[in-house]
Amino acid sequence: MTPTLRALALGAAGTAALGLLAACGNSSGTASGSGSPTLAITSPASGAAVGRNVQVAWNSSEQLGPPSSGKDHVHIFVDGHSNDYTVVGGNSFMVKGLSPGKHTIDITLQNADHSSAGADDKVDVTVKGAGGGASTPSPTKTSGGSGRYGY
Repeated sequence: MTPTLRALALGAAGTAALGLLAACGNSSGTASGSGSPTLAITSPASGAAVGRNVQVAWNSSEQLGPPSSGKDHVHIFVDGHSNDYTVVGGNSFMVKGLSPGKHTIDITLQNADHSSAGADDKVDVTVKGAGGGASTPSPTKTSGGSGRYGY
């Protein structure tokens, strides 16, 4: 092989290797590697009247799973209590034990290591029942999670 052909072959191999490294090093968090990840609550609708237990569902541009799988997951929390979250590896979750009044349900997309993947959404709901006004969630804990709301 002539020196010119050898340089061209090495240049093409180097370019391919750099392309492979760039693809493996993709830190955008998106499955496709193009653009920012998305996360959107699909139910309940903003402003909805709900019961004390409310099923929250969402869509994500990322494949979700438990953190141990290496996939992204969702943190769900209520009324801004971002340190009192539950990890959800799927596309829905039942928030339990909300007190009557207005509440905000938040979700954030997280990488497997719990760092932010850069997408979030929230929905405001009103729990039907006595009291009717704004209030803080009931501190009753139910099984299945670390939070006060059964999550």
